[in-house]
Amino acid sequence: DQQTDVVIAAEGLPRLGLLLQHNKSYIVREAAWTVSNITAGNQKQIQAVIQAGIFQQLRHVLKKGDFKAQEEAAWAVTNTTTSGTPEQIVDLIEKYKILKPFIDLLDSKDPRTITVVQTGLSNLFALAEKLGGTKNLCLMVEEMGGLDKLKSLLQHENGEVYKKAYAIID
Repeated sequence: DQQTDVVIAAEGLPRLGLLLQHNKSYIVREAAWTVSNITAGNQKQIQAVIQAGIFQQLRHVLKKGDFKAQEEAAWAVTNTTTSGTPEQIVDLIEKYKILKPFIDLLDSKDPRTITVVQTGLSNLFALAEKLGGTKNLCLMVEEMGGLDKLKSLLQHENGEVYKKAYAIID
């Protein structure tokens, strides 16, 4: 946490945002990995990531980045859904429109990436239930093809992927 605070205080986040737009995929991947570690921190650190506009770049990485960078960006989203405030998490969906490219990673061939996304979705549904927004989230996920993707994961060879898909649909 202390090292993360030093990076934030030194104005490192805007530079990470620029690195997320770099033309070399390994640099984008490392920048996304760094952001995922920051979002694994506390709510103040997550807020700093939000205020630096990094989720806008992460959305682009989720959509167009190479697979390893997408996986790290997915971790950043899931970490935020785990440790963020309700307001921060709602911002991911409403302000940064992160849900569609996040859900699209359910098509990944990598079980680990799929379970990262499933964990984030489970966190979103838990929050939606607390806020009385489960029906709205269900509709959004369905409209974005998420329900079909989750249903197809019921046939997945990986047991954890299958179980998480079943739990989310249920």
